[in-house]
Amino acid sequence: MLTLEAHQATNHLASRFLGHYCQLLDKLALQQSVDVPALLVQLGLDAKQAQARITLNQYYRLLALTAPRLQGQGFFLQLGQCFDISDAGVLGYASLSVDNLRQSWELTDRNYALYPHPLTAQRLIDSQRVSLRLNIPAQSINDSRYLQEEWLSATWKWMCQRLPEIAQRKELVVKLAYPAPSDKEYYQRIFPGPVLFDQEHSELSFPLSWYDIPFPSANPATAALCQQQCQFIMNQLASQTDLVEQVQRLLLLSPQRELPSLAEMAQHFHLASHSFHRQLKKSGVSYRQIINEVKMELAKDYLAKTTLPLQEISYLLGYEHAANFYRAFKQQLGMTATEFRNRAEK
Repeated sequence: MLTLEAHQATNHLASRFLGHYCQLLDKLALQQSVDVPALLVQLGLDAKQAQARITLNQYYRLLALTAPRLQGQGFFLQLGQCFDISDAGVLGYASLSVDNLRQSWELTDRNYALYPHPLTAQRLIDSQRVSLRLNIPAQSINDSRYLQEEWLSATWKWMCQRLPEIAQRKELVVKLAYPAPSDKEYYQRIFPGPVLFDQEHSELSFPLSWYDIPFPSANPATAALCQQQCQFIMNQLASQTDLVEQVQRLLLLSPQRELPSLAEMAQHFHLASHSFHRQLKKSGVSYRQIINEVKMELAKDYLAKTTLPLQEISYLLGYEHAANFYRAFKQQLGMTATEFRNRAEK
């Protein structure tokens, strides 16, 4: 089996996702609502070569930019249904080849870096049900609705690809931590069971009995081979980066308005919060410092490579007030954002 460079795996995923996104815009005749070529240029990509060069970070930035124009049309729920488990490459094939959902999710958890998503979820298991609960700060519930819809829809699609027999089972329960939207009928088209709004958390839950139903596609030899390949790529990632660099990469993949808390980031690395903080401290930085540095690097990238207005950049980076962004930028870079952009254009 051919080996892959570590970062090719996630770039391949971004390319597939962009293809699904553009095809859905065409299918729903929404090209007039979203000028994708212009937005790709704003993100620093040549529109003609974007399919081959886009990264996951750029893809999720594209979703963030277009979400306000596409919200309310069921677009992101339908987008999740476009994804195929094979989009995830070797990790997707490994997930299909193991014995059951339990093994599949354990495999995905171990190899999260191969398929990083801006949202993370925790698995909660009791005597009767399994819940996949999204980790979302309360203040970000509404801002991240488009990502919640995409994640929940794609997760259900992938579950059905692994276990076709559950596709119409009404024991599935979907809970959303936001009010019922105007396009709520799309939820019932996609999820066969109850869909509940205004809940404490956003989650997808199903009977514990589904957890160990044998996959019809299970193949021990293929599973072993794919898992070896996953481990090879993960080892490459580990050898290429230290903890600080891995944290920076995950932050870059996150929507800047919903950055993970210290506890959530620690969970990514299967560390207690205090252990995560201590390891960063050994490298001479704090989590807050890394966040600020990542925001400034993104700000410089936006200013130098895009035509986004300063107000929009401020919003994308998670600043409540544009003045806070202007002040932070000048403190960090010693010049205003406008001065930086003017120099970059020369």
